[in-house]
Amino acid sequence: MGVVSRAQAKRVKSRQPNSEEPRGGRSEAGGTDLISLLPDEILGSVITLLLIKEGARSQILSSRWRPLWRSAPLNLDAYGIGGVSHANAVVSRNLAEHRGVARCFSVPYSILLGDSATLDGWLRSPSLDNHQEFDLGFSPFASPSSLMPLSALRFSPTLRVTKIRSCQFPGDATHQLHFPNLQHLLLQSVTISEDSLHALLAGCPVLDKFELMYNNDREAMPPSALHFSSTLRVAKFVDCQFPNTATHQVHFPNLQYLELVTVTISEGSLHAMLSGCPSLNSLILTCSSGFRQFLINSQKLKHVNMYFFRSDTNIRLEELIVENAPCLERLYLCGSHEDKINISILSAQKLKILGLFNCHIFGLKIGTTIFHGPHDVRVETVMHTVKVLALNLDNLCLDAVINLMKCFPCLEKLYIEVAVFSWLLSIKYLFTFL
Repeated sequence: MGVVSRAQAKRVKSRQPNSEEPRGGRSEAGGTDLISLLPDEILGSVITLLLIKEGARSQILSSRWRPLWRSAPLNLDAYGIGGVSHANAVVSRNLAEHRGVARCFSVPYSILLGDSATLDGWLRSPSLDNHQEFDLGFSPFASPSSLMPLSALRFSPTLRVTKIRSCQFPGDATHQLHFPNLQHLLLQSVTISEDSLHALLAGCPVLDKFELMYNNDREAMPPSALHFSSTLRVAKFVDCQFPNTATHQVHFPNLQYLELVTVTISEGSLHAMLSGCPSLNSLILTCSSGFRQFLINSQKLKHVNMYFFRSDTNIRLEELIVENAPCLERLYLCGSHEDKINISILSAQKLKILGLFNCHIFGLKIGTTIFHGPHDVRVETVMHTVKVLALNLDNLCLDAVINLMKCFPCLEKLYIEVAVFSWLLSIKYLFTFL
């Protein structure tokens, strides 16, 4: 097992009759084919990492590689392998002929076209026994949504990654929802009952990453969606409305990455949720609403990216306060030109990158330094840690920029983007201070 050195290859070659080539054959340059000298288990793992078409083509390399494809771990990824009839034939043939253990089964909705009988037959194939990655997508345009077959749950004991899209979850499957090895779960536009979702998350004792996505309707998220395993480190929620009560009761001791995309969440619920994440390292807020003030008070938070664009809701961010963030290194805020956001950075001893895009810098407070306008500045606090500053201005006002730079005496890079007469003029100035 492992890498074969040239010395080892020469010894193998010397033990073979002169009239025969080494097991691995000869390379085009006349040297020994060291890759083919690797054990079957390693070569099978290499083939498994390839797409299904490339993996099958490995059979033409040499007689040494010919039997490896059919015995290598099955990586059945049907994305991009042709039209419906061809893709169906490829999937059926591989499931019928493959002798290796299963690793991945990934089928897009475009080759199913509502054929539940064919899908159920594939899922019951012995070739998929004990596989680890499952990615199944149904048509997002079907009305009502397709019903996921119960046979899809027979792999629960061995799955490590499960991605399910655009379907109805079977309501009589709660007794099968035990995934002892599942680490990554994605549910996108899946209709699932409160009881089933609770049972599903309760049956994932080692869950590491959870993604819950709806379909642009900001549906009410069931409270059980926040009752996941304490082992969770990554969570992403898209197009949903957070419950106001559940967020005050949850505790995520190991959550390190949280992303909220076009979600509606109240100010109290947002702060309560974040206070229940003592290990949070990165926070991404994209087009989310329901709160006017956002207070950052976290001992371990390092990266905060916030993207806000004008929406129909009247409850949008108006004030950002960095009250106490001793580990914060990156703060990036991108907002609408029509929104005036007041920013206060009171305590961020390790802040290195500060990006203020599409917001008015004159509503900015850094320590005891306050910017009310290009000529109304009292510089009393400086931040020696900031190395990169990025700004977006309605009009290029050098006085305002120079006054702002006084707060960052150790600045190395300055990026400026200017919007002129509603045209976004990408004027970027890069200043390097030695």
